[in-house]
Amino acid sequence: MNFARRLSSLLRPSAGRARQEKLNYTLNEFSRSLTLIVDLEQLKDSVITYLREIVNVNPLYIYLLNIDLNRYQLVESRGYEMPDEENLFFDPDGPLVHWLAVNETHLVVSEHPDIFAFFSEAEREMLERTGVESIFPLMSMNRLTGLVCLGPKTSREKMTGDEIELLDSLMGRAALAFDNAYLYQQQKSRLKKMYRADRLATLGQLAAGAAHEIRNPLTSIRSTIQYLQKSLIGRKEAELVAELIEEVDRINGIIEGLLSFSKPTKPEMKRFDLEQLLSQTIALVDNTARKSGVAIELNYRVETSLLAADPALLKQVFLNLMMNSIEAMEDGGRLIISVDRAAKGRTDLSSRRHNYSLIFQDTGQGIPPADLEHVFDPFFTTKKDGTGLGLSICYGIIQQHGGEIEIESETAKDNPEKHGTRITLHLPAGN
Repeated sequence: MNFARRLSSLLRPSAGRARQEKLNYTLNEFSRSLTLIVDLEQLKDSVITYLREIVNVNPLYIYLLNIDLNRYQLVESRGYEMPDEENLFFDPDGPLVHWLAVNETHLVVSEHPDIFAFFSEAEREMLERTGVESIFPLMSMNRLTGLVCLGPKTSREKMTGDEIELLDSLMGRAALAFDNAYLYQQQKSRLKKMYRADRLATLGQLAAGAAHEIRNPLTSIRSTIQYLQKSLIGRKEAELVAELIEEVDRINGIIEGLLSFSKPTKPEMKRFDLEQLLSQTIALVDNTARKSGVAIELNYRVETSLLAADPALLKQVFLNLMMNSIEAMEDGGRLIISVDRAAKGRTDLSSRRHNYSLIFQDTGQGIPPADLEHVFDPFFTTKKDGTGLGLSICYGIIQQHGGEIEIESETAKDNPEKHGTRITLHLPAGN
């Protein structure tokens, strides 16, 4: 007998004690199955499957606490197509989240118009727009780690007391499963960052040595070619020598990149307007974007724009990321740049000072999973004429500012409906 049938049998009237024992057994089995799943995507699918086996509702949404952005962000939805999923979130300081955290129980919206009226106008509008009928908190260790919003039953009947009781029990177990998956994901991310930092430090030392060894003979080669160029008469020979000088200069450019990677310029910290810097950088690539059929959109979602950093170095990072996105969209597309204010006072010491989150999301061809682990490695590139130093230098600049850079990507082959690359910069606002 599968999970759905066992639950159906438990929801039928029967002897109280025997029924409760069966219910506890089924819930424990459900809990064990979820704790074995550490992949967040797989976990979301499993939770939704279990929920729909209990009660067939449409639509269904899962919101989880995004610590970096300090909000409960929509991470999964079923039964309702929304073009603006990134804009669907709940403020942790809002009345809805406050009510759920204090009461630690579900809410059937239609049965409590007084509580619904207590919510903010934005919260009420979003619940109505997305067709939410009931809200269940995800509580873990007395903390609200997320919430599940359910639409009405497809049969249009009201949920029974048994169904609500079962959903309440399952939400508690799902909350613990999401917590475990998040901790596993964080640990995995930390190990990756440690490995990457160690690898880049070693490569940096090798790069510095190689650059100095190559630079001296290269200077002699260029000087000699320029000297010989003066004695050339034929046009063809002159063109060949000019091409040689161009190639030497290209090699020198690679060496400059190596030196920038191995011994990056020390940031000159100053306070400046972040929104203005982003707008200026967008203006620089706007003509190239138009020729490629790429539309650039800037969503600035914070009240203040001041940032203490090196504007020249950050402009270099922004320019590199934008050009990479434009080049990845050969047939046109969209580049959405979003700026959010990240959480303050995080318990994660390595991320406590991260006050801004900048997201560069494109609709390009995406990066294959096998390449994703190496995009920050020096000389790794998938471009025909690329040097493979752009993202390595960006990584170093963000690290120098006490920040972090993360990358996610889906290829058109893996995800035909939602492919592209998403790069997130976490930056401290500074003093």
